[in-house]
Amino acid sequence: MLSHIRRSFFAVFILLVLSACSDSRDFSLTQDEFQAIVNEGFPDPQIVTVDLPATARAHLYLQTPEIHFGDSRKSLNWIMPGEVDVDFAGKFSSGPMSLVLEGTSELNIREGEKAVFLDKVKISSKDIAVKSDLVQMLVLEALADIVAKRLDNLLLFTVTKDSPLADIISVKGAGYRIEPDSIIFSVKADK
Repeated sequence: MLSHIRRSFFAVFILLVLSACSDSRDFSLTQDEFQAIVNEGFPDPQIVTVDLPATARAHLYLQTPEIHFGDSRKSLNWIMPGEVDVDFAGKFSSGPMSLVLEGTSELNIREGEKAVFLDKVKISSKDIAVKSDLVQMLVLEALADIVAKRLDNLLLFTVTKDSPLADIISVKGAGYRIEPDSIIFSVKADK
């Protein structure tokens, strides 16, 4: 009789452990696999308009970022090439200049839009092939902080129905964490 009770208790314990494990679904991607999803889903070029001091406006034409997993469990590093064209009150244009931004950000998963956006963007480095001293004086000083604010909520990629992330991203409460060699998307079941 005692043996039967132990077996029943053990079976109930195993069922509880298994049901607790099923409350969460994880999907892991290597850095290369995640980069392939970004390459496929990033709208290239993505145009961002930034108002600068002295009635200047910059138009950034951003290309697909190169993603690197960093030391943080939430932030990833990226390098984003592109071009910038600065317009000074409609009277003078810099013409297209080569641009490379380096930074970090978190991800904002929007299940309703089935998309992933950059969030909490910090620009650590900017390299612009400046063509004039006026552009350098007016643009380079203010660009990093202003652009970082404009890159918050920048679309990183949309999730197509045939994407390996489709089931995870479309569920409310989807999250992620970054490991040294992978990014793990997860969703916890509602209780």
